Amino acid sequence: LPRTVKQQYDAGRKVARSDLQPGDIIYWYNDNQHNGMYVGNGKAIHAPRTGKNVEIVPLDSMPFFAASRP
Repeated sequence: LPRTVKQQYDAGRKVARSDLQPGDIIYWYNDNQHNGMYVGNGKAIHAPRTGKNVEIVPLDSMPFFAASRP
């Protein structure tokens, strides 16, 4: 995968929310702001910001924008 959120969004094959599978990349807010990885059962894993622990959150904990499959 490319390094930045925007590059990852541009490189991945877009996936409908209804077709999400574990391992798909989730984009919240827009295509270059924040992403995480879908882990199944309506949850995703992401790193909130520097200094915070990686966490598993509900998919809808932030505004869902799109998803892609590497």
